[in-house]
Amino acid sequence: MNDDGDTEYAAAKVQEWLNDSGRTAQLAQTLEFCMPGIWQDGVKKFELWLPRLRNETYVLSVAEHDLEEHSTGRLSLWRAFDDEEVAVAAVVNVAPFIQMTDALQAYPGPVTYWTNKQFDDEFKLVAHRVASNRDFLAKLSKGALTEVVFLMLLFAVTCWKHPGLRDEREWRVLTNPLLWPSKRLFKTHEVIDRIPQPVYALPLKNDPGNHLTGIELPELIDRIIIGPTDQAGPIRDAIIAKLAEIGVNDPDSKVVASGLPLRTSKMG
Repeated sequence: MNDDGDTEYAAAKVQEWLNDSGRTAQLAQTLEFCMPGIWQDGVKKFELWLPRLRNETYVLSVAEHDLEEHSTGRLSLWRAFDDEEVAVAAVVNVAPFIQMTDALQAYPGPVTYWTNKQFDDEFKLVAHRVASNRDFLAKLSKGALTEVVFLMLLFAVTCWKHPGLRDEREWRVLTNPLLWPSKRLFKTHEVIDRIPQPVYALPLKNDPGNHLTGIELPELIDRIIIGPTDQAGPIRDAIIAKLAEIGVNDPDSKVVASGLPLRTSKMG
């Protein structure tokens, strides 16, 4: 994550919701009617794990990309980066992010930008769906249903951002080595903004036998967009050369400069 304040925001919001029995009553009662104890046990596990969710969850962040942004990218995202650095966006093929596979032990989810009311409405809808499928859910084990409650809260706290950021249209791929140990992801240490940090890296190698395809280069990359800069020409040449080295066909057609003006002073 660029900013772990996202997690703190969501954790505070989810805790506020859990502490308000009026807001959770419909879902809690519906789950308890389905199988006694699963709501309390799921919440208890979530609260036990919350410190480790904060410190041991690793996130790959991507943003939805529209065709009309194919040559420019999105201004709000360019503005998220340091003015002293040249931002470059990689437009990737989405197939690897929507495949049903446990090969990576990493799982995708859309980021939500809910208001409190939207959050409440969403979980009222969950309660309605639980009630509609009570007979099916009652056949599952208590442990399995408790885990569903826990994972519901886990994704809420890791995929909920301030509604003012909705223009980002972010998706996240989450992993937590304590919950989901992976043989494919490996831990490294990188210095980011002068701070040593653990990072989990993914080798870009397909594994069709485990339904993991589309992550190898060059098939992963659709195009590269260069952000606001007055040095787009040499940057573009360097990226094209690197794409050619890894076997990308017609790399010249896959690298574009956004053409957005480079502002050297703040607006206002």
